[in-house]
Amino acid sequence: MAAVSPLFQALFFASFIWAVALTGFLLFRSLCNFTRTGPNIKKEISDHFSLFAAQSLLRQCLWALFFSFFASLLGALSFLFISICWSIPANIIGYSLMAGAALFCITIYQFCHQLLNTPSSLQASAQFRFTRLIPLWRKLSPPILDWIKKIALWLFFGHFCFALLVLALNRNWATLIIVIVLSSLYFSLYWLYFCDRKVQPIKNSEPNKKQPNIIMLGCDTLRADRLGHYRYKRDLTPCIDQLVNEGVLFSNCYTPLARTAPALASLLSGLWPHNHKIRSNYPDAENLTLPVKSLAQELKEKGYKTAAIGDWAGCDLEKIKFGFESTQLPDDQWNIKNFIRQGPAEIRFFLTLFTHNRFGKKFLPELYYLAGVPLTRQLGNETKALISKYSAEDRPFFINLFSATTHVPFGSDYPYYTLFTNPDYEGESRFTMTKLSTPEEIIRKQKLGQESFDVAQVIGLYDGCVKQFDDEVRGIVDHLKQCDQKENTIIVIYSDHGTDFFETGSWGQGNTLLGDDPSGRIPLIIIDPEESSGQVVEQTIRTVDFVPTMLDRLGIKPEAKLDGTSLLPLFKKPEIPLDLYAFQETGVWMGRVPGMPANHLHYPEFMELLDIPDKSSGTLCIKREYSHLILNAKDRSIRDNQWKLIYIPTSEGVVYKLFDLTLDPECSKDISSTNQTTFLELKDKLNAWIYSDPLMKQEL
Repeated sequence: MAAVSPLFQALFFASFIWAVALTGFLLFRSLCNFTRTGPNIKKEISDHFSLFAAQSLLRQCLWALFFSFFASLLGALSFLFISICWSIPANIIGYSLMAGAALFCITIYQFCHQLLNTPSSLQASAQFRFTRLIPLWRKLSPPILDWIKKIALWLFFGHFCFALLVLALNRNWATLIIVIVLSSLYFSLYWLYFCDRKVQPIKNSEPNKKQPNIIMLGCDTLRADRLGHYRYKRDLTPCIDQLVNEGVLFSNCYTPLARTAPALASLLSGLWPHNHKIRSNYPDAENLTLPVKSLAQELKEKGYKTAAIGDWAGCDLEKIKFGFESTQLPDDQWNIKNFIRQGPAEIRFFLTLFTHNRFGKKFLPELYYLAGVPLTRQLGNETKALISKYSAEDRPFFINLFSATTHVPFGSDYPYYTLFTNPDYEGESRFTMTKLSTPEEIIRKQKLGQESFDVAQVIGLYDGCVKQFDDEVRGIVDHLKQCDQKENTIIVIYSDHGTDFFETGSWGQGNTLLGDDPSGRIPLIIIDPEESSGQVVEQTIRTVDFVPTMLDRLGIKPEAKLDGTSLLPLFKKPEIPLDLYAFQETGVWMGRVPGMPANHLHYPEFMELLDIPDKSSGTLCIKREYSHLILNAKDRSIRDNQWKLIYIPTSEGVVYKLFDLTLDPECSKDISSTNQTTFLELKDKLNAWIYSDPLMKQEL
């Protein structure tokens, strides 16, 4: 045993030295060029969180030390196996060389693996021109990386087994036991946190038949016109299109506010934004509790198991008190503490190589859920696992999956980001829509016109994201079938909002109400095994109608009055006229929107609007003093399938513009003066909706 001790002391010492050296280098680089995610904040606020920032940086350094030590130790162990197998004297120099080589090779392999498979995860933290990596990326392929991994594993395990045999023959039991323990530790870590595992379907011998299960599959920023029904030029959604044939497609469904938090609040409560009081992605803490029971709370009271699953875009399902019984969601993403925990770019870049997995989710969730990093496949697996778990139980279940798959910067996994893009393209948007890592960058880009963007490339990236979402939907639906649950499950495909690709003069969502609502229209498909299938409802409906429809379907009477209307009669007879009007308002602009009238009411840019009223929580909110400015500066609209009336507040008063969407979908010609009857009717309805807002009444 005495002879064993120096052997392993040298092994651990060599590994530790390399780990300390790399961590020290990353810390030095991070301090020299200190950056973090999120918006810039005032110095007094930054100073308040300085201790928290120091603690977070220390935590990240310890994790960097952890990963680099275990990578180095793998090399040192390899040298130990080689020395045992081939009778080479073990010494500190050999351990050091192999430890350093392993750290370098593992880091480079992980880098290449993510550069090919999820380049957006690297680009989210990169502080260099990513276009320099395109020549390397072109040389990579899944077979090459797979062969490199297999060769390394065979060499390692071959020497491991041979070394065990030699140690056993020489009766060197102490060394044998230590080698087995260390190797078992590596295997356990890999199996528990880094190895992809297939989710197994589970069937219940006596499945619930009293109430249907409900699964909502949502995708942030998914445009309705990418579905096959709209005859898009690319076949992106074959699975969803098949589900349309089995259910009901509401082809003209509109969200009242095309921003995630208020859109989800309206969808899951059945209330207009001015009634649930969430008017932006940065609500005050007192507005996070809805004034009515959400769909999740209603179903939970009726015996349903309720769960929400999401990535960084799904944090509002946790932040807003929807009342899900179980959640697999990140913490609030608009939180200064979360931005600080994500750390400086250099050390974050290194840690990202090792945290795009279950390990990152458990121990470094702020990096696992980093904005802009796709988790479509992981969320699909989590949803399947939950379906299997709930399938073994007697209670009906309600699962809401909400993914950022199609959200800007439009990053997706391999090969989706290559499917619809120019293979010869070598610009900045090769992998994602670039320079959108901070609000400041978004503000700068939001002011630019179409000529400043590689629009065709960006749309190609977006379409690849849509295709990946569709494939994940297919996997989840197939898993439902394997669990014998599909015939008793209502499936809902939805989005919070779409996005503009300069059809209205700008990009993004919720910035303008001009045009035929590329960001305001959402896909809404309800597949109910007990209702008529293959129906398309062309008339205008709203997301606030969703909760009343689902409650009506389940025979649940809401305790409070909702703003929406049940659409259940349309399931069997889609031609029944409900005469519903979609009301909409713009979101909080980050900067002045291209094409906005010069005399439009405005307010300071986004960075000036933000505040942290509760420093203990760190949540970013809109400053109270700007609330009335933002409220008054909102554009509003009312529309049905033919007409659209837009309310535009200017310094000279409100300007109304009327458009006939059947003749002028681009909203290029105001016809209010020649259609007075329609104009006055819609104006009265729109004003009634606007001034039903108590806050607007205060401004009269």
